[in-house]
Amino acid sequence: MYKHTAAFVAFCKSELSFELSIQYGYQSLSACILDCVYSLRAKYYSVTIPVVERYAAKYLNNDRFASGETVSQLIQHIDNAGGPMSFAEKVLRNKQKSGGILKAEICYQLAKYLGYLHIETIDDFRRFESAELLEIVIRSVKGIGDAGTNYLFMLAGDPDRCKPDVHIHHCIRDACGEDIRNEECQVLFSEAVAELRDGYPELTVATLDGIIWNKYQSSRKR
Repeated sequence: MYKHTAAFVAFCKSELSFELSIQYGYQSLSACILDCVYSLRAKYYSVTIPVVERYAAKYLNNDRFASGETVSQLIQHIDNAGGPMSFAEKVLRNKQKSGGILKAEICYQLAKYLGYLHIETIDDFRRFESAELLEIVIRSVKGIGDAGTNYLFMLAGDPDRCKPDVHIHHCIRDACGEDIRNEECQVLFSEAVAELRDGYPELTVATLDGIIWNKYQSSRKR
């Protein structure tokens, strides 16, 4: 067992509400890509969701949960807008950067890399033959990082991932008295969920991530 698992499980039982979690429900990989990239070091409800909704207003019949759009269409929309910078200014109305790179550019490159693997839809993403290869390809996109890679898997429906962002690391510090590396977060969460399932049989790593995210996001708002 990982050295911090017992302390983390005890913290979860005493400090978390297991009735609350965040639900995404996107039906297009385009929306997943935008949510993933524009959530990086940004306020989710005031920044990320409005970006996805602006895209949906333009291309998804004003429904960010609409199905049917492909990754190739996202690429085409960016090209037709005049490239990532123009797309960021005219469509998304957001010129944020991640790792010094325009987020619209990250979306564009991520969409292209997925296209090289013939991944067009969420189903294509889920059914891809090698999760390890898919991770390598996603991580090779500059600006996406560990948190973005894992979060994209979560948005596409992987129940066994957590997004090692600032909220997760804050929770781990509170629970264990020290921070850990991103790759250790996955081990910690997997072991904790296995322990917590005795009382919460439907709990997944992604659900626990959402519960923690809600707790710490609410704390930031206060």
